[in-house]
Amino acid sequence: MGLYTEGVIAEKEAHLIALGTAAATKCQYCVPYHISELKRLGASEDEIKTAVLIAADIMKMSTLFYGNEFDLEAFKKMLKGE
Repeated sequence: MGLYTEGVIAEKEAHLIALGTAAATKCQYCVPYHISELKRLGASEDEIKTAVLIAADIMKMSTLFYGNEFDLEAFKKMLKGE
């Protein structure tokens, strides 16, 4: 796909992003595809596992904020140091 090979993000990193997204959305077709491409591109097992762990961390934090109805505007202010 041109997006992975010709984009501004390097191909391996693009597939790492895609793997994290595929894992978070539970795409049973995408996960093995991106792992296959990552292995072809020389990604280490640690890189592959880290991409999935980052996706899991985002999902965890999103669930915690959403489920606890954390105020979005308060969160944005906190990020700005207000």
